[in-house]
Amino acid sequence: MYFSQYKSKKSAGKKNSVRGQKSRKLKKGVVRFLILAIIIISIIPAVYLSDSVYILASKKPDRQKTIQTSYMGHRFSVQSVRVTGNNFVTTEELNPYLQQVKGANIFKFDIEDLAKKLRNNPWIKDVSVRREPPSSIAVSIVERTPAVYVNSNGGSHLTDEEGILLGEKEGISFGLPVVYGISLEGAGTGERSDSEALRSAIRVKNELSLLPWIELSQTGIEIDERSNITLHLRGYKIRLGHDRYREKLLRFNEIAKDLKDKGIPYKEVDLRFDNQVVVQTL
Repeated sequence: MYFSQYKSKKSAGKKNSVRGQKSRKLKKGVVRFLILAIIIISIIPAVYLSDSVYILASKKPDRQKTIQTSYMGHRFSVQSVRVTGNNFVTTEELNPYLQQVKGANIFKFDIEDLAKKLRNNPWIKDVSVRREPPSSIAVSIVERTPAVYVNSNGGSHLTDEEGILLGEKEGISFGLPVVYGISLEGAGTGERSDSEALRSAIRVKNELSLLPWIELSQTGIEIDERSNITLHLRGYKIRLGHDRYREKLLRFNEIAKDLKDKGIPYKEVDLRFDNQVVVQTL
């Protein structure tokens, strides 16, 4: 009887121990499940938020780029044009071309096209256009040099050293000689005259400009059909012929001094011949 009771108590203790272990395992499983659930629940918002942050971050550079592009575009728009080298060409003449580039992007507009348009002005021999970031354009002009007036076809036409017809400039006196006996028919403003006689007249003018006793504004250069040149000065004429202009002018200077010293007035000195000088006195 005693043995039976002992055996049953032992069996009951075993059962209780097994049930306790199962209970503990169950509790541990529930705890693990709850921890896992908490982790999963906490991860989902984090993933969502990270996705949102990524989307916002990916969009932010585009917005910054747009703002930056707009700012840079405004910063590099042409605000001023600086012109140098123009003594005869007025700002008013250049404005129709220069105003076209105001507000344009300094790196995008065609500077060669602007230079080409400016060269259409007959007074402009050459021009260079360059960018001066962030917002300025520099225009450097090389003008043509007026040489003589040509009395032709009932009018007076200004030409440069190369025989280019320049047209008139109101209100400007150039103090240049007037050439007679040349026809400029067929040549328009901005075009070059093919007249050899005109080139000879320009060479004579260049020689005269070296002589301090010559008043260019009071001088006429007459050219006949054989290209012989006669100078018309105050009260007298000098016949130079068609070559060796400098040599003949220096010879005239010596003759004029000698006549003045002797008190002999004259109205014409002919220097066309090598071995003689013909002087017509008053």
